[in-house]
Amino acid sequence: MAKQKRYSLEFRERAIRRMKLGGNISQLARELGVERTCLYIWKRKMDRQPYSRVGRPKQDWRDNRIEELEAKITRLEGIIGGQWLELDFFESALRRTEGRVRKKSGNGGKASTPRSEAGCERKAD
Repeated sequence: MAKQKRYSLEFRERAIRRMKLGGNISQLARELGVERTCLYIWKRKMDRQPYSRVGRPKQDWRDNRIEELEAKITRLEGIIGGQWLELDFFESALRRTEGRVRKKSGNGGKASTPRSEAGCERKAD
C-alpha cells in the first residue's frame, strides 16, 4: 500500500484558488503532483459541500422567496380573472334588464294613471 502524502492547509487553499481561476485541471494536478480527484475533494471540503455524484445547486433564500411570490401572483391572477368574469356577467345582465325596462315604458316617462278631476263623484269614502 502506498503511503499517502499529507499537504498543508495553505498548500490546499492555494491549489483551490488556482483551480477556481480556470484552466486545465489535469495539467494543474500534474504540476502540483497530486491526483486530479484530490483537487476536487479539497475544493468540495473547502466549500463545505456534501460529497455526492449528483450536484445539487445550493438553494438561496432569495430563490425561495421568488418562488413563493410567483406562486402568490399566480393565485391572485386567478382570483382577479374570476372576478373579471363575474363583473362581465353582471354588466351584461344589467344591460339586458335595462333594455327591457325601456321597452316596456315606451318613451321613458312615468308609467302612471291620470288624476281624477276635482268634484268627480266616486265612492271612495
